[in-house]
Amino acid sequence: MSKPGRPAAALAACAILTGAAPPYAASGTARGRAEPVALAPAGEDGASELVRGWRIQSSAVAGSDGARISRPGYRASGWLPIGRPETLMAGLLENGRYPDVFYSDRLASVPTGQFAVNWWYRDEVVLHPRRGGRTFLIMDGVSGTADLWMNGARIDGRSRLQGSYSRFEYDVTRYARDGANAIALDVAPNKAKTYLTGSRLDWNPAAPDRGTGLERPPKIVQDGPVSLRDVHVVQRNAEDFSRSDLTVKAVLRNNTGTVRRAEFSGTVGRGPTRLPFRTAVTLPPGTARPVALGLRLDHPDVWWPYQLGGQPLYHLAARLRAGGRYAEDFGIRTVTSSLTRAVPGRTHVPHGYRRFEVNGVPIVIRGGGWSPDMFLRYSPRNARDQLAYVKDLGLNALRFEGNFPPDDMFRQMDRAGVLAMTGWQCCDRWEDPYARWSEELRANAAVQAAAVARRLRDHPSVFAFFQGSDAAPDAAKESVYVPAFEAADWGTPQIASAEDKASPRLGPSGAKEGPYGYVPPVYWWSNGRETADVNDPSYTNAGSAWGFDTETSAGNTVPTRDSLDRFLTPRDQAALWDPATARGPRSGRDLFHVYPYNDYTRMARMGQYNTPLWHRYGPWSDMASYQRIAQMGGYEIARAQFEAYLGNSRDPANPSTGVIYWMLNKAWPSLQWNLFNQDFDQPGVYFGAKKAGEPVHVMYDYASGAVEVANLTGGRQAGLTARVRLIDIDGTVRRTSRVAVPALAAQDVRTVAAARPPKGVSRTYFLELTLTRRGATVSRNVYWLSTKPDEVDWKNTLGKGSGAAFRPGGYADLTGLRGLPRAAVRASAATRRDGADLVTTVTIRATGTAPAVFTRADVRRGAPGGRPLPGDGQVLPIRWSDNDVTLWPGQSQTLTARYRASDLRGAAPVVGLGGWNLPPLTLPAASRT
Repeated sequence: MSKPGRPAAALAACAILTGAAPPYAASGTARGRAEPVALAPAGEDGASELVRGWRIQSSAVAGSDGARISRPGYRASGWLPIGRPETLMAGLLENGRYPDVFYSDRLASVPTGQFAVNWWYRDEVVLHPRRGGRTFLIMDGVSGTADLWMNGARIDGRSRLQGSYSRFEYDVTRYARDGANAIALDVAPNKAKTYLTGSRLDWNPAAPDRGTGLERPPKIVQDGPVSLRDVHVVQRNAEDFSRSDLTVKAVLRNNTGTVRRAEFSGTVGRGPTRLPFRTAVTLPPGTARPVALGLRLDHPDVWWPYQLGGQPLYHLAARLRAGGRYAEDFGIRTVTSSLTRAVPGRTHVPHGYRRFEVNGVPIVIRGGGWSPDMFLRYSPRNARDQLAYVKDLGLNALRFEGNFPPDDMFRQMDRAGVLAMTGWQCCDRWEDPYARWSEELRANAAVQAAAVARRLRDHPSVFAFFQGSDAAPDAAKESVYVPAFEAADWGTPQIASAEDKASPRLGPSGAKEGPYGYVPPVYWWSNGRETADVNDPSYTNAGSAWGFDTETSAGNTVPTRDSLDRFLTPRDQAALWDPATARGPRSGRDLFHVYPYNDYTRMARMGQYNTPLWHRYGPWSDMASYQRIAQMGGYEIARAQFEAYLGNSRDPANPSTGVIYWMLNKAWPSLQWNLFNQDFDQPGVYFGAKKAGEPVHVMYDYASGAVEVANLTGGRQAGLTARVRLIDIDGTVRRTSRVAVPALAAQDVRTVAAARPPKGVSRTYFLELTLTRRGATVSRNVYWLSTKPDEVDWKNTLGKGSGAAFRPGGYADLTGLRGLPRAAVRASAATRRDGADLVTTVTIRATGTAPAVFTRADVRRGAPGGRPLPGDGQVLPIRWSDNDVTLWPGQSQTLTARYRASDLRGAAPVVGLGGWNLPPLTLPAASRT
């Protein structure tokens, strides 16, 4: 134990966090003396999170006297109360500063100078140390660097206490008092180019405070003579899962100067299954000793991704007879990874592609890149809503490029069966060569690697860790990361990089990245040699759906008009659709809600996205006409991306093995890289991706004209029939064919028919694919196509993250859609209650002579008579069975929407309908009791 005023020794990183705190709620008052907060009950790891009672203040106001500020009873006059430890910006927003900060360019007006100085975090807590016991303070990450003080003594300094994912444990027994105790942190600005910390990279503008602050609450642990740490389960599963050999591991630490005998016991169980364990260990003075107890579990219940099976979890409960306890849930599953076999002369890369198997089943990873809130605010309900969208989209994974969420979200993913692809982030200090790291950073890297490995290791949803993002770790850095993960008993694959790079120990990654800008649907389906950039050994921004693409999409995402009205002024919106944005990839002006403002992706302007839409669909003249094109264009490219990664998964030489849509969501309202916006808005890209993610799905190959059927379920699919209809723009059916679909195994894809346009079909035409079983529709998919195909200039496309270059005049001609007559529909809606949710059904029947093309439904808040209320009345989040549908006269479809009843805010539900050629109308959707 160090003397007052000098850093105490930091003990090794240990137990996993117990989860998220309750939703934000201000505590205390802004003036006067803070009342000490009683220590919260200990969690399942024996630790109490210090959530309530925190206050923040700038050092420019409070000064820098840590000895004074960290004493109980210090008058924190003018300090800002916060509901839980959080970043500085989150704290300021919680206290009413900068209201509606994301509207228009208000974010840019937040003064950044206030964050150039250190800020204080301070809390007072009541402790009652036990006689003969020890008190420990655990710090779970600091974004920035910090000096840590307690009761007037400096416990640790910023040269060590740094890193968003670090974990330090301090023995503060000599400083802890019976009664009020004060803890204070002097936090310096977060600098992602200087320290190993978190940042949001180029996903959005940097937060004004650069994310400075505490991402997770500190913890207090009050132990007896012996401490229990690092409890976890290691599993070795039989290939056929007839048994699982489990090893319960822990570290027992004698905190005293005398010999101690410790009894360690507990159970592993699920339902009626109970596997007890017990051992006694003699510990010499001041020593820590690992223990390991073997258990045999016959015929375990196996954890699966949600599309392949259930998510049973086993519960580990462990304790010391005279002290600590620990509990967690874990799943029995096996994840393996390998490179696909390279076919000489045909495979685009020399070593094949990264592929994953879960429980022996090869799985095409289909996910999105996850972004935390810009100010790192976290809500369990918000996370639950996001995961509901992930499953609604038919995705099976999320990628976390650094920026790991609280453990609550990983636990939710465990229960939901959604896979987590974890790893370090790019573009900051993390990817500098090891030789450029100081000794301070090297030590911090080891701490963070050990902490992250221990935190994530037992979540069955976590299927891999990427030890590099854009770069692979060099040998020296790998010698830090890999042993740290091995020491933590990491049980899933470690991959060198998210690009096609290699590290000495982990070998080739078999992955690639990009592109990040607009490409036409045929781009994704093309699989020839012209799509591989042989001049770039990392194959970054190489085209089409082959291999494992860890981040890619067609770039900008245009929100619906409802969403745009929430964060953009009319003038801001006019810059989005201005016809000047259709004059080439660099055209238009820089937009605040598109980032970055540099040449990396040329995304700060809409030209790369809008120019192809203008040439393919025809011109627009206002927001309404632009919205029709942007939503329809977004739907077709998102659908093609996910369909192609399914369709090409059986290619013998260049199989597609995984794709991460860049991105799933964004940290703020955005016009770039998302499947749904911060407000849960569902633009065309959402429903295009959702269509591709149907459990059993029929789809069209834009490159070959083939019709394919995919089975994304865990069971065999038989008795299916596919119908192919090619339809003129005037509604004339040019060709109809039916074919029996061979039985499909789980995760299988088959080509079943061809859909090449017949001679004489209109220049713009439709393709309707329907999959049925015993007369019931299993999948229905409508494409709008052209006899004039898109022609990608591959030579000028590859290696450029801005998306596709087109050959001169090489745009598909979809302008025939503009001549469609006005559609007519007969529609009805009704609503029923299901627990806390409402379920609204909307039945739409096309009447008249024209198809109702790309028809969308929205639930809105309205008056009992069916009139929508003024203002923003759209109900979000919401999950539709389908949307943006196309129906020919006589056809009908029933759409189902599920949402929280409370989100109506006391109003009645009404349904808005509109489409490409359907004028807006509103339907009453009265509730049925």
